[in-house]
Amino acid sequence: MQPLLARGAHALLLTGAAGIGKKSLAVDLARATLCEARSGHGHACGACAGCRLAAAGSHPDLRIVVPDTLAVWRAQAAEDDDETEDAGETDALPPDDDAEDGSRTGRAKRISREIRIEQIRSLAPFLTTSTHRGGGRVVVLAPAESLNAAAANALLKMLEEPPAGSLFVLVADALDEVLPTIRSRCVLVRVPAPAPAQALAWLRSQAIDDAESALDQAGGAPLLAVALASGSRLDPETRTVLGELLARGGELEAAEVAARVPKAVPVAAALALLQRWGWDLLALSTLRSPAAVRYHRRQSALLGRLSDQCDRRALLAWLDRLSASRAVQDHPLNARLVIEAALIDYIGCFRGAGPTAPQKWLSQ
Repeated sequence: MQPLLARGAHALLLTGAAGIGKKSLAVDLARATLCEARSGHGHACGACAGCRLAAAGSHPDLRIVVPDTLAVWRAQAAEDDDETEDAGETDALPPDDDAEDGSRTGRAKRISREIRIEQIRSLAPFLTTSTHRGGGRVVVLAPAESLNAAAANALLKMLEEPPAGSLFVLVADALDEVLPTIRSRCVLVRVPAPAPAQALAWLRSQAIDDAESALDQAGGAPLLAVALASGSRLDPETRTVLGELLARGGELEAAEVAARVPKAVPVAAALALLQRWGWDLLALSTLRSPAAVRYHRRQSALLGRLSDQCDRRALLAWLDRLSASRAVQDHPLNARLVIEAALIDYIGCFRGAGPTAPQKWLSQ
């Protein structure tokens, strides 16, 4: 913590893989900055008035800016350090109080995945008035890539002329998606994933069954592993079925896909599983080393055999189409059909003639 605080920067940009705890680190850094009796190592004492206010979520010199879909995490940050980088959507928001007649309409406000310009503009009074506790003020913003264009430009002006004693702590999973001008005005801090032994020890302390497999599926990100293991993504039966279908490789048949894919399959989670499998296949076909396997290390031998059989160009095309499908994953017309088509398309990676048209397979 001390090396970060010692930089004296007005803006930090923490970046790294999703699910490794960057938002928790940002909040810890904010608490340390606002602590009134900080330890020699730079950590918050946890006992002073500033620390108690921050822990209660009521420190007047701290603002946490996140999209509506992470509103639950914003509340949790005041209580503990639990985090799931790409989870935490709210089930409901308060009734709409903005009706012209002032009545409570009961209509739910739209839940946004973006950080909106109104959220950035609301920081102006916070940044331009004196601090309440006589120290600094901190803005934690995550994820920075969720800023829409107007909000990003508004934030840029604040970063260009930061008020004295202010610290901005931005968090990003996808650094390339952050506006370059914002990146250039921040000190970039690359946050590594914890060592596997450390991550496994923590996962076991959370009573995660088969911590090794959960960590592999999360690509070494322990917080994401908790989400995967908790069943918030795919139930074990569906995960097993999809894994068995993928393991068939070129021997997989369209009829088998249609017969085994569950009717109520979560599209986002299933597509993510297919992507992780495809990335491991691609890594093996390129690097030819079991060490290249990131998500399915226990199946390295099987993946090695499949990588020898698949067409790398077709595999790349399949992964591109999976990425395109994820762009509309929240609004599928038919969830089961999306996953069936993706699996049938996967067969084309092993049949040599380039990508397969899902419609052709579905018509057989």
